[in-house]
Amino acid sequence: MGIFDVIILLLIPYLVKVAIPYFSKIAGVKYTKWLYYLWYYHVFFGVIFIIYIQVFGGDALGYWRIKEASLDEYLELGQGTAFMHAFNYVFVNVLRLSFFTGSMIYTFIGFLGVMFFYLSTAKLVKTNVKVYGYNVFPCIFFLPNLHFWSSGVGKDTLVFFCVGLFLFSVMSPLRRSIGIAIALILSYNIRPHITIFLLASFGIGFLFDNKLKPVQKIFLSLCMIAVAAIIFDDVMRFLKLEDMSSESVEQFSDKRVYNLSRGHTGSSVDISSYPLPLKVFTFLFRPLFFDIHNVMGVFASIENLIMLILFTKVLNIKTLELLKQAPYQIKGLFFFFLIGSIAFSTSLGNLGIMMRQKNMLVPGMLIFMFWVLSTRKEELIVRYKRMKSKIIPVAGIT
Repeated sequence: MGIFDVIILLLIPYLVKVAIPYFSKIAGVKYTKWLYYLWYYHVFFGVIFIIYIQVFGGDALGYWRIKEASLDEYLELGQGTAFMHAFNYVFVNVLRLSFFTGSMIYTFIGFLGVMFFYLSTAKLVKTNVKVYGYNVFPCIFFLPNLHFWSSGVGKDTLVFFCVGLFLFSVMSPLRRSIGIAIALILSYNIRPHITIFLLASFGIGFLFDNKLKPVQKIFLSLCMIAVAAIIFDDVMRFLKLEDMSSESVEQFSDKRVYNLSRGHTGSSVDISSYPLPLKVFTFLFRPLFFDIHNVMGVFASIENLIMLILFTKVLNIKTLELLKQAPYQIKGLFFFFLIGSIAFSTSLGNLGIMMRQKNMLVPGMLIFMFWVLSTRKEELIVRYKRMKSKIIPVAGIT
């Protein structure tokens, strides 16, 4: 371990202590004790991720190997894996940081994503709720897979950070436009289709928001549409789609399912014959206990069961009615996980890869469900107060 490793490892805890109060103040959130607990919890999974990669291998090791190509060559190659090598170039080729130090850098980046989701939730949802005696907030942010797949070297951590930063920034889009730009540029270079999902989802959210002025709706929606139109051709090339016809999309999905199923027989799922609702269910809520093949499957099943329980509590017509009155951030999160779930569920055939890919969508799903439960509780409280105010006291009775 070199001198730069020591400096970075000492710097990260300091940055955490600076970041939590700084962004909490910007968000207007005063109660931040749980964010420090979440940091320690996230570091624990960062260490677990390192052990997992060292034992079973993975893309993370490839991203952290010294390469002969120059930084310019990687930047010219463009998006995806080439950009990952460009992103890590200074850390790996210049500073020669160890894989452990690199993992801790990504753990910090992933935690920032968790923090942005946490702070956004604290502002969006005013009333906490209990399910089976447990407070939904902040418990929903302690789900294991939420931290495991966002704490290691790789695309998943960076995209998770991008989605969290984007949500935090659109809480006040005009004042936090730099955050929006960083999130979009970074996600565009890692997984450009996620950028399209974000732009489309929150563009819809802006357009159908009841509190924004018509001028604001049009301006923000047009900005989203314009950026999406500019990058659309690049996204198509990245996905290797010639056009958006149903035939091209179907061929792409079938090829993805086939390629991602090969070599993963333990967790592969033949979803080709599934109807769309079952594909989406498989993507969001499996593996369940009948899918368990290892220890990770146990934790994933518990987490999926928790999400399934929350989902069943919000699955009714009333939820759609509440969605109409939701702020644009909640609408954006809803459409983001809806679009993402449909897109990924039709192109993935491996439960392990599904867990990784859905990790960027899960916070949006959890926050939306929490908002629905909280809004219902608020309506019940208002209704109870109204009924109580209509009761006329009878003389002599107290």
